[in-house]
Amino acid sequence: MKCKRWFGSRFFEARFSGSGKLWVLAMLVTCGAAFTSSGLQGENGKTAVVAPGKHFERVLIIVLENQDYTSAMGNAFLAKLATEGTSFRNFKNLYHPSYPNYLAMIAGTSFGMHSDHQINLPDDAQHRTIADMLDWTNYAESYPNHVQPYLAGSEGKYARKHVPFLSFEKIQKESYRNVVSVDTKDPHNAFVTAIEMFRKDPKKFPLPRYMFYSPNLDDDGHDPFYNPRKGLQKGSRWLETFFRTWFPWDQKEMNGTLVIVTFDESEGDEKNDRIYTVFLGDMVKNQTVDKEYNHYSVLKTIEDNFGLPPLNSGDANVAPITEAWK
Repeated sequence: MKCKRWFGSRFFEARFSGSGKLWVLAMLVTCGAAFTSSGLQGENGKTAVVAPGKHFERVLIIVLENQDYTSAMGNAFLAKLATEGTSFRNFKNLYHPSYPNYLAMIAGTSFGMHSDHQINLPDDAQHRTIADMLDWTNYAESYPNHVQPYLAGSEGKYARKHVPFLSFEKIQKESYRNVVSVDTKDPHNAFVTAIEMFRKDPKKFPLPRYMFYSPNLDDDGHDPFYNPRKGLQKGSRWLETFFRTWFPWDQKEMNGTLVIVTFDESEGDEKNDRIYTVFLGDMVKNQTVDKEYNHYSVLKTIEDNFGLPPLNSGDANVAPITEAWK
């Protein structure tokens, strides 16, 4: 199949609707997989070889905002969800505020950031991410698509600090199309269509091995920031609906998909910075783990699963999570 770049958002919206729109979205998903699944270019120009996953074939990471572990476990839906996979009683955030945690999740370091001020990290060997190792997509709710890439700090309910891949100049120049806008008001948006087509024919419409989902400021529970309890209620209701209508992680068609639900950071009320994190999927045990882990541990686990080297000191100096697997 020949895939052309002129399937941009403006052309797409202007020329297709209804079933035609679904077909084109499916073709875009397939094109993305075709471009990436054959291998990624390493620093020496040779195609990197990625091992088959030891425990899972692909991962979806969903990041919610700003809740202590005890607060999240006090929510009925999140507490129930924790019993359906491997939950972690001593999973901790790395930094305050949000932004350094997001960088750490995909790059193994915060690059010395201690604020939410957005930076553009240079295209060199010291600023690599998991995007240099695996085919990937960052689905971003309410991400403005009138300019590509959109690099402003925020617009409406979108916040760039929660879409960490856009902080890297290499991605800004070469693979910004992997940051995919999700219109939450469109029942046939890009994310929903990708999942539907994968469920129908996973060989023809494969999903990326690495997926990062950034809800908007309403759906991730960030807003209202002055009322964390209300934010938690909003975020948990969104997640329950997301799993029920958009991403049925527990159905057979999704086998091989590890789903990770986590928070970026705690509210700061607990000195030990514990945050809610659960692993879900057909390969995961139903249990609670007491060992201490953090965001670097998740990145290390993904690297270990696919036989990848560490990216930076953060993931290099932690162990992968091994207790979760059946």
